[in-house]
Amino acid sequence: MLVWQSQHRNEWATAIDAALSPGKPTPGPAHGANPFSLAQPAEVESILGAAGFSDVGFEDVHEPVFYGPDAESAYEIVCSMSMTRDVLSRLGTSEARSARARLRRLLADHETSQGVAFDSRAWLVTAKRVD
Repeated sequence: MLVWQSQHRNEWATAIDAALSPGKPTPGPAHGANPFSLAQPAEVESILGAAGFSDVGFEDVHEPVFYGPDAESAYEIVCSMSMTRDVLSRLGTSEARSARARLRRLLADHETSQGVAFDSRAWLVTAKRVD
């Protein structure tokens, strides 16, 4: 399986978070809803071990993540993400407008000839099930 490494190792998560709430940490989602809940190898090994898997391995995957062919498409995609919707829903009208403007600038700054790209890190997790 492919799972995200920790949030601080994923530019897409930290940059979007900073654009939406500069200087303020945003409250993360509940543990079960957290996209980074399987970031710690020891926790993954424990879960898989309890499910009967062994020989758990982790391969570092360091590839960009793309959010669309251009900044406008990326803006629509990022605004549809629950982490973005949750933050924007807690802001007042003026704050939300400013956050959206910062987000647009961020995405424009990450636009490349291949699309809107951010650095990302994931684990490719392998394991064997012994029956």
